[in-house]
Amino acid sequence: MAQYIKRHDALARLNHWVFAICGMLLGIGGAFMFFPFLHDLVSPEFLRGQMILHRILGGIFVAIPIISWIIRPSNFVHTFKNIFSKWTSDDLEFMKKFLPYLFNPKKVHMPKQDFIKSGQRISDAVMYLLIFVFMITGVLMWIDMPRIPEWLFNLSRLGHDLAFFGWACLMVIHLYLGAGIFQPYRGSARFMFGDGYASAEDAKYHWGHWADQELATGENVKEM
Repeated sequence: MAQYIKRHDALARLNHWVFAICGMLLGIGGAFMFFPFLHDLVSPEFLRGQMILHRILGGIFVAIPIISWIIRPSNFVHTFKNIFSKWTSDDLEFMKKFLPYLFNPKKVHMPKQDFIKSGQRISDAVMYLLIFVFMITGVLMWIDMPRIPEWLFNLSRLGHDLAFFGWACLMVIHLYLGAGIFQPYRGSARFMFGDGYASAEDAKYHWGHWADQELATGENVKEM
């Protein structure tokens, strides 16, 4: 039997499922509203329905992390502690080696990491910034003209579109790594879309500092 460490509990996995589904549907619906050539492929009624659905899903999308933090305030502390904690020499070394590692993972030895890797700390910070931009610009566009100035509406639309493209780039990277397309991350989808457990071997490879702490306490460790 091998040792496994719980990486994500049921609440975290549920949040991720809802977040992923909403993000995908928002991206598809937003594409129909953004690209003019797609307008001709659907009826006006479909576009109006997409606008209503986009607003509903957008509200859920923004509410997910907030609800999670209300249910479990420690998640809020944990999230922002990971994003804003002081960088160590391991963090700096990780970022220095990240691109060479992507191209030649078998020959590049990465330093030990905590629960959240250095690169993901940057990714998470950008993600929450984009969510904030989505929320503010989405609300302003929802208000619509003439209740807000035309320049503010147009600026909000531009900000919303730029945030979408930034989000799309972030998701491509996330899927490449998180879905296990990148060989060293093969099987990592299980952490969020499976039972939430990582093998001790994988945990030591990806998050050495965190794995050492968990194995020392044994609290979230089980044998399977």
